Amino acid sequence: MKKQKLTHLLLVLSAIIVIDFGLVSLQAFALTPKQIYQKAGPGVVFVFASEGSRRGSGGTGSIIHEDGLVLTNAHVFTRKGSSRLLSNISIFLKPDRVTGNHKTDLAKKYRGKVVAYDLPLDLALVKITNADVPLTTVGFADSERVVIGDQVYAIGHPEQGGLWSLTTGVVSAHWHDYGGIRGKNVFQTDASINRGNSGGPLLDEQGAMIGINSLIARKAPDGLTITDVNFSIKANVALNWLGGLGYRFTAKQKVPSKSGQDVAIAPKQPKKMPVQPAEKVVSNKVEPSKDKGEADTRPGTGKILTEKKPYNMDELAAAMQEMEDMMEEMRGKMIKFKKGR
Repeated sequence: MKKQKLTHLLLVLSAIIVIDFGLVSLQAFALTPKQIYQKAGPGVVFVFASEGSRRGSGGTGSIIHEDGLVLTNAHVFTRKGSSRLLSNISIFLKPDRVTGNHKTDLAKKYRGKVVAYDLPLDLALVKITNADVPLTTVGFADSERVVIGDQVYAIGHPEQGGLWSLTTGVVSAHWHDYGGIRGKNVFQTDASINRGNSGGPLLDEQGAMIGINSLIARKAPDGLTITDVNFSIKANVALNWLGGLGYRFTAKQKVPSKSGQDVAIAPKQPKKMPVQPAEKVVSNKVEPSKDKGEADTRPGTGKILTEKKPYNMDELAAAMQEMEDMMEEMRGKMIKFKKGR
């Protein structure tokens, strides 16, 4: 009898140890914000689309394969009131160190070409055509495993913010068939997303992409300001869309290892099949916004996307220089204030 009780006690203790080890292992998966930025940042690009001038549309993208495939939003390339896309595309790779000096931060410039896009889903696949350096990729995660409250990170180029900015937040809610578009499932997040972040990755705590940042809400129909309501297209939506084009990727799965570190199942080599030209992939026309850049936030309207603000590369550099001058002036005033005390 005593032997049975002892055996039972040992089994209970073993179960507790296994569960505890499992919790420790899961906790070990989480990277710090710094590690996430260092891991995924080099795979994030700045996308600039225009009609051949220095004025155009700016956004963010993620390199998803070493051959230069970039996943981003379709609306980055749209012309207002037209179903034709902006054809002059530049892709900028992240510098080794972002300094705030646009002349050096945007030195790694390459040409891009739209391979395919879908306006209702707001997804586009772009190819870097002249890459002559090894490319870092951003892996996919299974977005169906993400729950409300999960920590998330976004990397992008927000309007009036720095290039390759890192912001943090949590998953706030799930939306299915957003805007009445079948299969367009999105996350709501309070991670800071602004114009310029469009197409950038929403990352989990392992630095894998669970979403594609796409939608922002800023003002309700009655004029009330809305904050911290942003939306990202779920990664699985993109995986299904890419699969339909003949590109097969596998989402990374968290697999406990003996060392307690996460083991990721790497994406398979994409199988390339003939696809339609980009001009034929679009399934509807771009409807010009009827408002003045503010969002219609009623559920199911599908018009939560704020109107794009055209980018100007010269203005971008000038704005950054102005910010640097202001900071220098503030530093000078602080030095004078300290000396006068």
